[in-house]
Amino acid sequence: MKDKEGNKLTFKEYMTRWKKGIENITPIQKIKTQVSGTRISLIGLVCGLVISIYNWKNLWWVAIVLTGAILNTGVQYLGLKQQRKKMNNFEQLEEVILEDLLNNEKEETNGF
Repeated sequence: MKDKEGNKLTFKEYMTRWKKGIENITPIQKIKTQVSGTRISLIGLVCGLVISIYNWKNLWWVAIVLTGAILNTGVQYLGLKQQRKKMNNFEQLEEVILEDLLNNEKEETNGF
């Protein structure tokens, strides 16, 4: 294993850096990761459902389980997308507020 500069890392060093990086993850990064992971899960569930329907005689019970899992995961996916949208809106609002504060400080220092 190597770091960004190309230096070799021991497993212990790698795990220490990985743990530090995971601890510093932002909420928006977490939600983006959850959205993509849930999307992959949905694709896998749909593929499994198609296969179980194709072999209905032997796998009808799997189709029932996968249908419930698809519904549950689909609702979770929609909720995560809504959270991501709210977080993005919050970040945009935060940027506007910061810009406004900086502009007000500049005006005050210029004597306006």
